[in-house]
Amino acid sequence: MCALPIMLAGEPVSLLPDRALWWPREHTLFVADVHLGKAASFRALGQPVPAGTTRDNLDRLSGLVDGLSVRRLVVLGDFLHAATAQQAQVMGPVRAWRERHATLNCLLVRGNHDSRAGDPPPSLRFDIVDEPFRIGPFAACHHPQAVAGAYALAGHLHPAVQLRGRAHDRERLPCFCEVEGLMILPAFGAFTGSTLELPPETLRCYAVGGGRVTALPRLGGVC
Repeated sequence: MCALPIMLAGEPVSLLPDRALWWPREHTLFVADVHLGKAASFRALGQPVPAGTTRDNLDRLSGLVDGLSVRRLVVLGDFLHAATAQQAQVMGPVRAWRERHATLNCLLVRGNHDSRAGDPPPSLRFDIVDEPFRIGPFAACHHPQAVAGAYALAGHLHPAVQLRGRAHDRERLPCFCEVEGLMILPAFGAFTGSTLELPPETLRCYAVGGGRVTALPRLGGVC
């Protein structure tokens, strides 16, 4: 895995191939749009979607927490997908994950799905706040927005870019989307979908694929 180091708000950070942002000076990991329990919510409607996505998402998160010695996890909204995510088959693995990382400081910035799903139960020991929430030079948000006096980190859009090959083939990749004073993170959750409709004021995209993050060339100021 090959992270991409960049500077944001005068701070060295890294864009990670696991679709997360790492702030090493504060041992803080930012992720957005985990959407735990989304597959279970679809299966509850009788739709044939794969099982095991919650455990996969939690395992990937554990790999980052352990590998980077993370002290604080900031979820930029949509930790749970819907109220059906509060069922035992979803919350059991989430509680086991929290026990495994008992000393980790966890913060959730409420997103639109969190409002419908309900706050995580107190046993998970998440600090839960509304957006924007200031953390040093950054403003932790769910919805992309400008925040006066801070560099905003947000999610919500599940941004992606479409690359074209010489054989007229196309490949959609999740991406980090940079706007003036704002970085929009790709969705961390494995079963979330994505959009190619990036903000018109996008300055640069950082595509995630092949175990690395790659800064795409600027084309007229837009990726």
